[in-house]
Amino acid sequence: MKNRINQWIFLVVLLGISLVFSVPTYAEEGETATSQAAEGASGFTYEVIFPENQRSQNGYYDLRMTPGQQQTVEILLKNHGKEEIVINVTLSGARTNPNGVVEYGPTKLEADASMKYEFTDIVKGPESVTLAPGAEEAVRLDITMPEASFDGIILGGIQIQRQAGETEPEEKQGMMIVNEYAYIVGMILSETDAEIVPEMSFIKAYASQPNYRNTIVIDLGNIVAAPLKGVTVEAQIMGETSDTVLYDAKKLNMNMAPNTVLNFPVSMGSDAMEAGKYRAHVTATLGDQKWEWTEPFEITKEQADKFNREAVGLVQEQGLDWQLIAMIVGGVVAVVVVIFLIIHFVGKNKKKNSKKNRKKKK
Repeated sequence: MKNRINQWIFLVVLLGISLVFSVPTYAEEGETATSQAAEGASGFTYEVIFPENQRSQNGYYDLRMTPGQQQTVEILLKNHGKEEIVINVTLSGARTNPNGVVEYGPTKLEADASMKYEFTDIVKGPESVTLAPGAEEAVRLDITMPEASFDGIILGGIQIQRQAGETEPEEKQGMMIVNEYAYIVGMILSETDAEIVPEMSFIKAYASQPNYRNTIVIDLGNIVAAPLKGVTVEAQIMGETSDTVLYDAKKLNMNMAPNTVLNFPVSMGSDAMEAGKYRAHVTATLGDQKWEWTEPFEITKEQADKFNREAVGLVQEQGLDWQLIAMIVGGVVAVVVVIFLIIHFVGKNKKKNSKKNRKKKK
């Protein structure tokens, strides 16, 4: 009887320990593989028709324009399949992504406040084109230049893509994979060859969380109507009054589209974000030119708590989790109460047995 009770005590204690120290684990989301588009897999081809004011033969439009000029250019599409297809046409102004790469397709990346002429206000085109089997048709793009003359360039892209859902799905290991292919044709519009002096600005620094990683993002603007090529940015994050560098980042050979914003990331690694006041010291260089800023910013408690809850791979304490503490305390109390009851029950039984034994002896 005694051994059996001891076994129960051991099991209860073991269960209590497992409840107290069990911590859930989370797997990070894995990277997904990308597929290479085979020739002709989109079902159509395109040909850029260059007008007389085309300045180069690089596969994209490079047009010399005049103030107020109106012009229509064409991209010839051909359906090589045996079914009718719809080609979507999307116009986008060029933007700069956080890696310092210029993007010409649809994006949520921002323009800088210095942009006077947005590409999509200057160039207009159809939203889609329907092609019969084996047919050819031109996408007509209407360009209307601003009345006022300007130096620099207007830069953008024309994306042409077969409408989603029309491509043939592939079956692979029980999954349905739909391949979609898009082509992008760049367009440069200019009026003069005037040299543009590069100029950059500091916009703001703030807490963010790209890819669920705690990050300080520093927004820098290219405030001229010309691309910046080969920019190096170096940034250090410090406390409000301390010169100790908490986090830093450096990236070389970045490009910026005209009048756009670079969201430069400074990773916090696996650290928890802490509320407080900070400074961002940023240096940007382009050839012999250099820009330098030291600007304050703040991370609020609400921001820090939110990002820490959603971040992956944190190693620092994220503050007190009162729900977890209550569970631990409750588990410990439950174990103590159960042990006390068992000991009390065992002691009571021992007393009864001892009284019985004494009576028997008498």
